[in-house]
Amino acid sequence: MNMQRFKNVIRAVETTAQLIDLARSTQHHRFNAPPHTTVYLHAVDAEVFIARHDQPVVEIITKLGAPFAWRIGSEQDDAGIYFVVQRKPVVGQVVGALANAVLLVTIPLEAHLILRLDGVRLTLQALTGDFEFSPLKTTDPLLPAAVPSKAVRRG
Repeated sequence: MNMQRFKNVIRAVETTAQLIDLARSTQHHRFNAPPHTTVYLHAVDAEVFIARHDQPVVEIITKLGAPFAWRIGSEQDDAGIYFVVQRKPVVGQVVGALANAVLLVTIPLEAHLILRLDGVRLTLQALTGDFEFSPLKTTDPLLPAAVPSKAVRRG
């Protein structure tokens, strides 16, 4: 490979890395949380990690692919902290898999947690409590049914 071609390859790699950086965004959201606050999280088509800590703070880090394809809203009042992240309908469909979202949520030990999830992959760490999950609608995707193995004949 000649030197000019090598330099062109290096420029192409650098340009690709810069475009990837433009297509990603990390945002930090921090809320002071009074004792026994309620945290309400509504997430659609995202991956969500939730853990508890002993600080009076709710921290939410969002890592977004194609950030222009997402709507994020947050609000805090006397009753609690509300956080919503969902894809914009048309833009999210156009960019497809590039429009991914990961939420890293850390809440106080004594906070009450309410989740409204749609198409979310959820990981819970260091949580204690009662959990209730709604039944699936008939339009929700199901895991493929287990295929029974063929009986083995013994002769």
